[in-house]
Amino acid sequence: MKLQTRINLLSTVLTLFIFIISFTSIYYLYKYLAYDTEYHRLQMDGDEMLAAISELDSAANIDTLLRSYIPQNGMIYIKDENNEAILRLQATMTVNKMDYAIEEGTRYTVSKWEGEPVMAIRYPMVWPDQSVVDVHLVQPLQEVSDNMAILKWILILITLLAIIPIYLASQLLVRLIVLPIQRLTSTMRQNIAQSRYDKLDAPADKKGEIAEMTYTYNSLMDKLEDSYNKQQQFVGNASHELKTPLTIIESYAMLLKRRGFKNEEINREALEAITSQTAQMKVMMEQMLELAKASETLQLKQEPISTTELLSGIIDSFQKAYKRKVNLQGDAFMFTTDVSKLRQLIFILLDNARKYSEEEINVSVMNGKEVTIQVRDYGTGIKEEDIPYIFDRFYRVNKDRNRQTGGTGLGLAIAKDFAELLGGSITVQSKIGEGTIFTITLPKGGRDA
Repeated sequence: MKLQTRINLLSTVLTLFIFIISFTSIYYLYKYLAYDTEYHRLQMDGDEMLAAISELDSAANIDTLLRSYIPQNGMIYIKDENNEAILRLQATMTVNKMDYAIEEGTRYTVSKWEGEPVMAIRYPMVWPDQSVVDVHLVQPLQEVSDNMAILKWILILITLLAIIPIYLASQLLVRLIVLPIQRLTSTMRQNIAQSRYDKLDAPADKKGEIAEMTYTYNSLMDKLEDSYNKQQQFVGNASHELKTPLTIIESYAMLLKRRGFKNEEINREALEAITSQTAQMKVMMEQMLELAKASETLQLKQEPISTTELLSGIIDSFQKAYKRKVNLQGDAFMFTTDVSKLRQLIFILLDNARKYSEEEINVSVMNGKEVTIQVRDYGTGIKEEDIPYIFDRFYRVNKDRNRQTGGTGLGLAIAKDFAELLGGSITVQSKIGEGTIFTITLPKGGRDA
């Protein structure tokens, strides 16, 4: 069943149910109030009759007095202490003997007589001979019954007539809820069929669930389009980057096939080239895997560590591996982070500084509202027009120099993803001829702190 049909059906049935419950309550409330009014009227008649009888000295001609107190179209029935009938007076308009019922423990009893409701109350009274009698005041409720019948049909008619505005209201509700969903579904189908990223028209009112759904969908489309473009760029760049070493390997392999078995010098040259290019491809594949891992939503292992312990360990390992001097400056303090990811991030920046500078490298750490770590080299620097793109995958400022240093163009992209994964950011400042400063900013309490 479609959502539109379900909303129409549910809203109509629910509203009709509320109408029926409300009108039923009104009907029975009116019935209760009407019966209660008739009961008080009979009780007032009994009080007046009691006052009149209390002034009599004998029961002679008492029926003449009581006739003036007979309820309209009703009856007065008096019994003595032995439940024997003393007097029965019935309105002249009533031809047949009126039947009724009296229930114990109730203010009044309503029973049926000739299809009409009849109310009866018991009224104890002192008879002129000082005996206690039981007076039954009985009154047909024909007028009340007629009014209740009219009210019932009015309520039924209102309920039936209400179906039209209820249905129209449900149609309006459908337009408010279902139409935006239908537009969303239609746009999604077109995007799937045509491999597009069309967005919905943003409503003028930015508040409300429909507007929120629209803006959320448009944001999703922007991210999907951006991810698709980056994926296409990544695949194209990866293909391009792998094409060169594969071409070199293929060329030297063919050279070995033609002349390598006879010429030892050609054999050595080809093997060295193949080994070099294979190592370059291995590094590239490992970095691509690291980049893929960094893009995933990983569970961070956050733990407290001191800046001295973290940075001294990294610098010692780096100096032993590459025989380059690295200076450490700054404050010593504790903070919380994923130590393994931060080690990789800092090592990438140190390795980048090693490749593009010949002088010493400075690492400084500053304690503030956030943790700030800077890696500075004194190399040739980066051109201003290249700075916005250096964190893009496979981007190289100087391709020839990257070839010489063994760079793949993935290191800084991985560094940026690691920084964002840790809840921080990475920025760069550089001047030609003066060097480059990479700045890492991280929360002191760890991500989501």
